[in-house]
Amino acid sequence: MVRTVLGDIPPEELGICDAHDHLFLRTPALPGQELDDAAAALVEVQRYAALGGQSIVQWTPHGMGRQWDRLVEISRATGVHIVAATGLHQARHYASLEDIWDRLADVFIAELS
Repeated sequence: MVRTVLGDIPPEELGICDAHDHLFLRTPALPGQELDDAAAALVEVQRYAALGGQSIVQWTPHGMGRQWDRLVEISRATGVHIVAATGLHQARHYASLEDIWDRLADVFIAELS
């Protein structure tokens, strides 16, 4: 099974898949390059679907502006399966990680549930 933002699906349902994308992204390491416009993300996924795209693996990790609720809305609105990554990126992409180190496993498990 493949876990999407709307639930598990069999791998054969992925169809044509964009295996690495960022619909949303925010990091202090790339000021001015934020991807945080839900309407623009929706339009991009609609265009992708119109060209036959069926799935997107959204690689924005924890703490970098992933907008989980928006991913769910976009998947429902477009019919495109969205797989959302968890994990952390390099420390330079975070203002602070002090509050998460002692609970990493819990955070990641909750995100995948």
